[in-house]
Amino acid sequence: MKSSEVIARRRALLVRIQTEGAEAAYGAALAVCQDAKAPAPARATCATTILRAGGFLNAREDHAPKEPHEMTPSELTARLAELRSSSGRAPEDTGESPDVFD
Repeated sequence: MKSSEVIARRRALLVRIQTEGAEAAYGAALAVCQDAKAPAPARATCATTILRAGGFLNAREDHAPKEPHEMTPSELTARLAELRSSSGRAPEDTGESPDVFD
């Protein structure tokens, strides 16, 4: 088998894993969660798996503000105004030198 064929087959398999496999895994985990006769640890594990896959267990990261290098100029301006208003400083530049002890 040629290396280009191997790469193509791996890509196709990866697509199936990310679609069909993920759907099957979700269905199986959901079935365990909904089965009242399933052992409690199995239900808890499946519930955690579903929540983790859905991004609910790392929600703190989702609400974190963007880093300055990720912001557009208008987002930077808005964030600076927000920070200045929360610190009690005037929104426009006062012309004073910044003080490291403020």
